[in-house]
Amino acid sequence: MPFQLVVITPERTLPNEATTAAALLSRGLQRLHVRKPGASAAEVAAYLQALPPPARRSCMLHSCHEVAKQTAVRGIHYREADRPTAGVIKAPPGLEVSTSFHALQDLGVCRGELDYVFLSPIYASFSKPGHGGEGAAAAFPDADALASALAGSRYPVLALGGISPERFPELAELGFAGAALLGSIWSADDPLAAWEAARQAAERLP
Repeated sequence: MPFQLVVITPERTLPNEATTAAALLSRGLQRLHVRKPGASAAEVAAYLQALPPPARRSCMLHSCHEVAKQTAVRGIHYREADRPTAGVIKAPPGLEVSTSFHALQDLGVCRGELDYVFLSPIYASFSKPGHGGEGAAAAFPDADALASALAGSRYPVLALGGISPERFPELAELGFAGAALLGSIWSADDPLAAWEAARQAAERLP
């Protein structure tokens, strides 16, 4: 299976962000995770309306899931705090579902209709200085346990936190199915060039 890449939006909307997001989605990005903490449903809907319809259909909503009933999107994402207390997630008809984990043991606890999950923090975060480790072994000291948990996961696991293209080979070797990009894209001088470098690096993996 190809190494999957998703991009997460910055928490605070940047100038020309919608234009950049649409360009990313026109250049091979399959899923854009719209993460706007504190935004109202109206604000999330307005963000989506600023995108061309094909781009909206590639968006995963981190909040205000009710907007998915009004606007055609790809799916919804459950934050750890928002997951059903019973631990079983039901996918709404026609939508993909993802969620986040921060501990290996949780990978085997959650049940439900999930298309993929995030595990974080893997490396020191671009967007949250001081958050995460300097390497995968620093974030999860037992590399064998990490690899075992990834191999035993019911769902594809994407690495999140401080991810840049040079990390892809290590992540793939550990057993990650892909990676979620945030700071390495949006903090770059040229986000589109940063995305292209990431896309090409993923394609070069064996």
